Amino acid sequence: MKRLFLLSSLALAAGCYTKESEAPTGLTSFRVEVTSITTATSPGTLLPVVNACAAKYGNDQAAVPLEVRGTTDCPYTLPRSDVDIGLSITALDGTGGEMTSFNGPVSFRVIPGDLTGEYGQRWTQLTNGKGTGSVRVAHLYGETHVWVQDQDLELVYADGGVVGDLAQLPQEPDTRTLATGLSQGIRFEEPALSTINLPEGGSETSVFVKQFMRVGRNPESGEPLTQNCDPSDPNNGKQMMLLVTGTDSSGFYVTDMTACRVEEKSVAGANIQTAEPDGFNPGRFNSIYIYNYSFPEGLDSGDLLWTLSGTVAEFTNTTQMSFPAWTLRENVRLLPQDQWNKYLDQVPPVEVNGRLCGYSGSPYLDDILCGYSYKNYKMESLESSLVKLRRVKFPKVFRNCDANGNNDMPMFCPSGSGASRTWKNCFEEPPDDPDLPERQCVIDCTLGIGEYAGTICAEKTTYTNFGQFVVEMNATGPASLGMDESVPNRIMNVNVGTTPVRPDKALPQGYRMNILCDQPVHARFGPVSVTADPTDTLIAANTRYEYTLKGSEVTVALVLDAAATANAACKVAPDTRSRISLQIKDAVPDLNPDCNENDADAAKALQCQQLRAATFDVVGHLKHVGPARPRWNVLPRDQDDLCCHPGPGMECPKPIKPCP
Repeated sequence: MKRLFLLSSLALAAGCYTKESEAPTGLTSFRVEVTSITTATSPGTLLPVVNACAAKYGNDQAAVPLEVRGTTDCPYTLPRSDVDIGLSITALDGTGGEMTSFNGPVSFRVIPGDLTGEYGQRWTQLTNGKGTGSVRVAHLYGETHVWVQDQDLELVYADGGVVGDLAQLPQEPDTRTLATGLSQGIRFEEPALSTINLPEGGSETSVFVKQFMRVGRNPESGEPLTQNCDPSDPNNGKQMMLLVTGTDSSGFYVTDMTACRVEEKSVAGANIQTAEPDGFNPGRFNSIYIYNYSFPEGLDSGDLLWTLSGTVAEFTNTTQMSFPAWTLRENVRLLPQDQWNKYLDQVPPVEVNGRLCGYSGSPYLDDILCGYSYKNYKMESLESSLVKLRRVKFPKVFRNCDANGNNDMPMFCPSGSGASRTWKNCFEEPPDDPDLPERQCVIDCTLGIGEYAGTICAEKTTYTNFGQFVVEMNATGPASLGMDESVPNRIMNVNVGTTPVRPDKALPQGYRMNILCDQPVHARFGPVSVTADPTDTLIAANTRYEYTLKGSEVTVALVLDAAATANAACKVAPDTRSRISLQIKDAVPDLNPDCNENDADAAKALQCQQLRAATFDVVGHLKHVGPARPRWNVLPRDQDDLCCHPGPGMECPKPIKPCP
């Protein structure tokens, strides 16, 4: 029996053997070598490296060796335009040897990044296993690889069809192996919030939409990221600091405290009507809203983050991150209360004024909607940042324009040019347009014209559905009176003596103007030929006089009063009555702008009278709501973000405190 068992075991052992793995046959991979990296706009021009690397070579970009460029210690700066990457490609077989029998087209892709060239720059032909090519790419950041693949070329689709020159496509082979190969990593600087937000190609939407991105670096992953600014920028070389500036029921806002300045002229396509005094945008494109789908537990306003990641998206033209993750750097609520705002105090809100709204030296129809131009990058640079509105007036009328009860308000846009420019449908308007009555109602109410001329009106359906309403911004005029002097060329200076004089510019009919003189004068309003005499309206010295032009009136004539001790220096300023939206329901639920000054409840009536007689300073996050009119919306965080300048002989409405 034992002998039989032994024989059986030997027989089984004889049947077991080890077979060497067979090497894959045919094409398995590619060796991809980067031969050049240059700007697409200037062939042969090398990409610049970050300042920290250039400093090692005497701050001379040309002195940085080629073999150092694009490495971990010397990353390229983030390119804001197309880049051409030259490639040398070799087909490999299963043993890693060169496969000289391969002949065919191979396609390119880049991760992270996008192909931007024509079809002819998205593939190359290999002959006898070798080939060269150049791929045009954009939106590169971090560690980037160019992939070469034995795979058909991805077509470009737009407007429901394939676009591009199809004659540049290769002859498709009978079979594809799907073999791939990738280059060594090419290092670009890590992305910042401004990377996501900076406009490119004249578009306000982020070029990184639908891409997953990470901003910042955890301490265990290496040295903290530093800012790569122009050497003259005070923030150059500073650590990136991601500050939570506010939270709400669905997410939170983050600002990169040490972001680089952005010159106005550096953003292609910017509509700059009045340049900023220092030449830089008022914001740094350094803020973003993080859509968390719920309140961000464990985060407080004033906290610092190490990292922030998520998928870039656009919601109503506001850039945001969704499906987010973050790592906390410092929770200020664990500190004494007097330190809770130690970081927030370092990012004071920027005042939104006429210069930021897009005013030029002369009144223009679009001025009534602050920041209406889609190329107004002053406002775009502040998107999701904390901003301040000064001395805004709340609506006096809430009008329901939803005649058909569908809770949908029609849009409107400016149309035409010069004196014929007006507000109408954004698209071609059919003669039987069913939305025409609603649209005209919305136009008149929102802009304070037609039936609502001379008042501030907010569309009630919009307020009910979204909580936002129109407010009138601070009037143009001398800063000494608390007015907006951000566009000095709009304020006309008039030297008034005993001979009647007029400002050098007439205003559109129906415009409001503000007049301030340092001596008493008399004024008469009328056509361009109007004159004045001592029997006309007296304007006291150093007193703001507000007047709305009537009928054919387009200017004012001024003459000195007999009581004057010298010629009068007068300032005449057109008041555009610019509108911007406000949303306060979450911040101050007890403050109801849709109130009744004649309410049967005496306390409610008084509250309403106080609200409408006052002006308000408001701090809040700036959001872009493209389909809305106005397009920009300010969202205060809580009631402390509002303060009040009470009307004559009145108090502030509860619970708002007086402004200091």
